[in-house]
Amino acid sequence: MEGSRPLHPLSISAFSLIEIVLALGIISFALVGIMGLFPVALRSAQESQRETRAALIAQQIYSDLASMSGTNRFITTGTNANDRTSIILTTLATNTVYYSDSGSPLGTSANPDASFLANVAVTPNSPVAGLSHIQTTIETPSVAASTNRSKYTFVTLMNQN
Repeated sequence: MEGSRPLHPLSISAFSLIEIVLALGIISFALVGIMGLFPVALRSAQESQRETRAALIAQQIYSDLASMSGTNRFITTGTNANDRTSIILTTLATNTVYYSDSGSPLGTSANPDASFLANVAVTPNSPVAGLSHIQTTIETPSVAASTNRSKYTFVTLMNQN
């Protein structure tokens, strides 16, 4: 093995500049795609929060109505125990209540602090005599034009007794 010499004694294998630039380009392309998903994820999270809050408001309304008996029942419309509005299960009517972002009732008149509004529509003797069809539509944001609101509809039947 005379005459054969090892390669340069200090030879080190490394990435070339072209390989590094290509790797950075691929990573940048992937990061741009991932960053593009953030607005979609934020909108989905906000929509999920609105849907959950609307369901909780509807549940609160139905709970108020179910906790009483008879045809004249009440739903809470404010922070005070006396702040309530009458819902008569034998009369065709629609009542509106405004709610804060946290789901607290703010009253029956338009309120600039309201994020949600609930329309509670009663159809008596529907689908059969003695039952009332109660449809609650929760809309948000309450200050937007009706066509620009997200609407969530909840329906239940209640015995008029």
